[in-house]
Amino acid sequence: MPEHILETHGLSKQYKDKRVLDNIDMSIKKGSIYGFIGQNGAGKSTLIRLITGLAFPTEGEFRLFSSSDRKEFTEAKSRIGVMIEAPALYMNMTARENLEVHRLLKGVPGKQSIEKTLELVDLLDTGKKKVKNFSLGMKQRLGIAIALLGDPEFLILDEPINGLDPMGVVAVRKLLKN
Repeated sequence: MPEHILETHGLSKQYKDKRVLDNIDMSIKKGSIYGFIGQNGAGKSTLIRLITGLAFPTEGEFRLFSSSDRKEFTEAKSRIGVMIEAPALYMNMTARENLEVHRLLKGVPGKQSIEKTLELVDLLDTGKKKVKNFSLGMKQRLGIAIALLGDPEFLILDEPINGLDPMGVVAVRKLLKN
């Protein structure tokens, strides 16, 4: 039986008088691809914030890599790659420089991961071009590259195909499937 990467039980989130998530039960098995579909404001990003530790549930619980203990949760977070909404990028740096900063922040050993990741998202040839001069699609692919750094076991992408042209959408889908 495959290991569950994520399990939620009765997960709810309320902001003041507005209940954004109500009693979410779900499980994601290792190797699976899941997508959340819903209107703006439906709670998709809120759920992602909860499971990445950027917000706390009002009710319920979740397990990440079978762990719900706070200390183990901190370790489990190091095993995930995340891009929530718009990627956090340094606009006056190149793609390589952005990845180097994030590589150091994540503690990913070896610079060879940068070239490998740039190749995966088709940004290997951006050279000295600053991110502020990238197209929206290129910025999205760089955000995905940052999430992929360190070869995470669990990849969480919030609206990863925003700003991509049709060929970019196909390429990202293929990348995620691989």
